Amino acid sequence: MELGKILAKVGTSIIRDIVPGGGMIIDLVNEFLPKDKKLPENATGEQVVRTVNTLSPADQALIYRKELDVEIAEINSWTQIQASLAEADKAGASTRPQIALMMARVVSFVIIAFSTIWIVAIVQNNVAMIGKLTESWPLTLSIIGTPIALLRAYFAMRSKEKKARYGAAVGQPQSLGVVQDLLSAFGK
Repeated sequence: MELGKILAKVGTSIIRDIVPGGGMIIDLVNEFLPKDKKLPENATGEQVVRTVNTLSPADQALIYRKELDVEIAEINSWTQIQASLAEADKAGASTRPQIALMMARVVSFVIIAFSTIWIVAIVQNNVAMIGKLTESWPLTLSIIGTPIALLRAYFAMRSKEKKARYGAAVGQPQSLGVVQDLLSAFGK
């Protein structure tokens, strides 16, 4: 991608926060500027474009040739993010998934067994058995209630952990909870 297109996409956002290697762009532009006109570290994409447009065509060409460096930095950043996510997934990939699999098997077994008994009772036209099965739903629910609760908790925690990992990988601040977020918002 051309550097001009990258800078146009950044717009009013701080370039160092949005573009991997964005600091290199600011440093490169600052090399061509006098001390009193250097870009701040929190320069936006628009500021960089305006500053580059004030330079001579030869200097602009030098800056725009640096697009390869930015793309390499983007690729390296993406690779680091993927590696950190893979490493984080490796750590939690043993015990909890096995427990979830066991709970899923318990739930499946109970549902299949209960359904089979119902089918046999209906096929044999066993009215007494159907009556007893109709009254046994609390027992069935108590047998599969705990495994279902564990499965729901596992997948809810898994979703929250994935969001936290992805956020950490791209440098977003971690949420400490609703109350902590409110307190920090009032503190600002």
